[in-house]
Amino acid sequence: MAAAVLAGAAGSAYVVTVVDRPKPVVVSHVAEVLDGETIEVRDGDRVTRFKLVNVDAPAASECLHQESAVKLAELLPEGTPITVVRDGPFVAVSTQDGTLVNAALIAAGLAVPSVNGTMFLDRAKEAHHSAAEQRKGLHSPDIPCTLPGQVRAITEAAAAVEAQPLKGTKTELTVAADTAKTAIGLVDQLAKPGGLTWDAVAPVDQTVLLAKVTKVVPTLYRKEAELRNVVKGLR
Repeated sequence: MAAAVLAGAAGSAYVVTVVDRPKPVVVSHVAEVLDGETIEVRDGDRVTRFKLVNVDAPAASECLHQESAVKLAELLPEGTPITVVRDGPFVAVSTQDGTLVNAALIAAGLAVPSVNGTMFLDRAKEAHHSAAEQRKGLHSPDIPCTLPGQVRAITEAAAAVEAQPLKGTKTELTVAADTAKTAIGLVDQLAKPGGLTWDAVAPVDQTVLLAKVTKVVPTLYRKEAELRNVVKGLR
């Protein structure tokens, strides 16, 4: 039976050593990176398209789609010599320095593990855990489109409008009311969970994040109404 031994290297590099059949297919170089999980490679005169095993990268409409593709292109510049190991219809790709590219992309927070193969799934999960701990990419509250980022925007907006006195200029009060309205719009979006932004976050962490949102929703609605009423009374 085919077997693979995976060993972690320092930092976010991952080493893959294949010790049994099927033997890795050494491909001369990368021809093109098509998106965050698809590449084309050239072996002699033949160009073959591959999907990365255990990698689910953001689709065109999803958060960090472009960043994922850019990162994969950085890991696999055109002409890079690589080693390809098949796992069913999918592949694992490693570079000459031993980096397992599948895991490196997930470790950067720009993809999540996909259960479409078994040989490298443990390494993908390990990389995902590392990205979550370090709050990288899809796990970062500093990136507005991620789930943590949306929750931060909502809670910070609630704090800002709550701090806004009802005595102020018409412009100040209108801006605060609009801030509350925008945050309420984000809350409505979170009412329809799904997609990679949610898949990147563990269920227990989703619960914690949504509890923060639930706590501030009444403040947003109350404060927006109060601010709008005051604005109406101003000339």
